[in-house]
Amino acid sequence: MKNKSINQNNSLARARRIGTRIALAAFGLLLFETCTPHALGWGITWSDEFTGANSGAQPWVGNWQYELYTGGNNGEVQTYVNSWANSHMVWDGTGTDSQALQIEAQTDTGNQWGHWYSARIDSNWHNGGGHTFGTGTYLEFRCKFPNAGKGYWPACWCLGTTGGNWPANGEIDVAEAANNTEGNWQTLHMPGWNPGTFESIGDATTAYHDYGVWIQGDGSYINFVLDGNTQQTIYRGGGGTWEFNPGRQFYIIINLAIGSGGFAGPVDGSTQDNGNFDIDYVRQWN
Repeated sequence: MKNKSINQNNSLARARRIGTRIALAAFGLLLFETCTPHALGWGITWSDEFTGANSGAQPWVGNWQYELYTGGNNGEVQTYVNSWANSHMVWDGTGTDSQALQIEAQTDTGNQWGHWYSARIDSNWHNGGGHTFGTGTYLEFRCKFPNAGKGYWPACWCLGTTGGNWPANGEIDVAEAANNTEGNWQTLHMPGWNPGTFESIGDATTAYHDYGVWIQGDGSYINFVLDGNTQQTIYRGGGGTWEFNPGRQFYIIINLAIGSGGFAGPVDGSTQDNGNFDIDYVRQWN
């Protein structure tokens, strides 16, 4: 009986320790469900606040390069250019500092069936320079989507610097919308698996919202976040070939596409001949 009592006491002690660990873990998860890392005291390690509206500045060349080409892999119709008319800073009193980067898509003929011009910028110089990030990172975009009819496809997203051709390099879509849906897609792309979530927002084209992604330090899971609340957790091993492990690096892309064969669809009579994608900031915490 004595040995049994000792075993019972040991079992109770182990149960209490396990219960405490579970409670602490649950508390940590609760914190992350309702807060993003910056609210927990993490430091910003890289950012662009997109200031310079006084001078009508374009994206700073120390952070961004323009990608210049026509169309894309999804049947878009725009040509990406580095024109001031298609990407520059603007005053916007609804932003955190009243300034934002505005990417504007427009036609050369004043109607939706003309030739389209827009902008696409990224944080990687493709020559070993630029800015990239790895696991153990929280990345957040504060932006406002265009409200200009069918075919508009704004996105803030990331691609891996290694791994081979898409999707083996891994893709992280943090803020992505189409066709005035007043909502946001957040998606991972990898070989054999494309998990993600869609959240209806209601005012995504008229108000700024915070769109974030947290990559766990050991790469075991990724959280998608909207306005400080986790919307979905995607775990390694859930399917496909996981491309978000320690050692991998990703660079940032911001663009406004027009038309596609699938996601946004082609332009039509509802498509306005210009539309704006406003980005208040992009920030990284570690």
